[in-house]
Amino acid sequence: MQTRPNTALGVTLLLQSVAAALFMTTAVLAPALPPSLGLDEAGIGLFGAVTFFGAMFGSPLAAIFISRSGPVRLTQVGLLLSAAGLAALLLQSWWVALAGALVIGLGYGPNAPGGSLLLARHTPPARRGLYFSIKQSGVPIGGALVGLCLPLLEAAFGWQVALAFVLVLTGATVVLVQPWRILLDIERTQPKQPLQVRFGDVIPLEGMKAHPLLPFISFTAFAYGAGQMIMFTYTVIFLTEQAGFTLIDAGVAYAVMQGASFAMRIVAGWVNDRWRRPRPLLAAFGVVTAVGITLLAQVDGGTSFPVVLMVAGLCGAAAAGWNGVYLAEVARIVPHEKIAAATGATVFCTYFGLVVGPALFGLAVDADGYGLAYGGLAITALIGAAAVFARKPVP
Repeated sequence: MQTRPNTALGVTLLLQSVAAALFMTTAVLAPALPPSLGLDEAGIGLFGAVTFFGAMFGSPLAAIFISRSGPVRLTQVGLLLSAAGLAALLLQSWWVALAGALVIGLGYGPNAPGGSLLLARHTPPARRGLYFSIKQSGVPIGGALVGLCLPLLEAAFGWQVALAFVLVLTGATVVLVQPWRILLDIERTQPKQPLQVRFGDVIPLEGMKAHPLLPFISFTAFAYGAGQMIMFTYTVIFLTEQAGFTLIDAGVAYAVMQGASFAMRIVAGWVNDRWRRPRPLLAAFGVVTAVGITLLAQVDGGTSFPVVLMVAGLCGAAAAGWNGVYLAEVARIVPHEKIAAATGATVFCTYFGLVVGPALFGLAVDADGYGLAYGGLAITALIGAAAVFARKPVP
């Protein structure tokens, strides 16, 4: 099989970026959405929880269908599903919006197992950490795109036009990657095996058996995933509702957070490929995240905007810069034929953190304000960092 590392990277990066833009749109537009959608400080947490509840099951289900459709085709279908879920907001109904959140999450599911399989198939092992980190940088690229563009579109034309922009972008991307799908999805020419879906495939914890370190890596990803999603879900609404900044200023801070995450993911992948000590690197992310969260909790109306941008950058680099290192380590330690299943299992745990994190954070904010919520989040990040060293390395 001819390998195409740069083509595989470009396609997975583009698909990841648009998928991230789809699920971050609601968090960015939340302060401007109509009250009938119920996306206030508590409601946006529930919306995020439902979204990643769908992704929890979308990811392992995608790992099953990859062998029949191929990773690119499955991710194309996922983008269209997520777009349909996001479009449900246009109906301005709370219950329809929650159903749409579930569909957004199901559509997001194919990105991790599909991207991991595609990159593991086409990239050299010595550079895999960098390639995985660049692919995962699609998350902050999508976040920066919506953080910069959507507040401006909302101010000029309204939130419906801003949302429609993301939907049009999604459709264009699905069409754009089709020629490369013919080159990359080798599954489309292979004999189709009978499809069997078992309970263990939907709740894919059996994939943890692929390597003794996977449960510990997965717990760290659970804790870090919760922190990352809380940062992405609540930063804009915290800066507008609590600190008194405009939606455009909060969108700029959100974009800076995503930009710092983008840079850190690439740097972390480069360092990981050369240092080859992923566990201390992963632990460092948790410690710095706790510091950034503590600083963010101190932001108020009297904080200068440059300081807000610096804190946002620190939080983005720390709370959302670890993903590529984690996925590359999973792909490194398990046999090639188990990469999709092992990734699906660990991502299932990550998504569980994305589900419970925003929901619990929203409850804490509602009960006692942001001080308690951010304090609990900082402690969670430190526990995740400690979990990295809970077991000795196994080759």
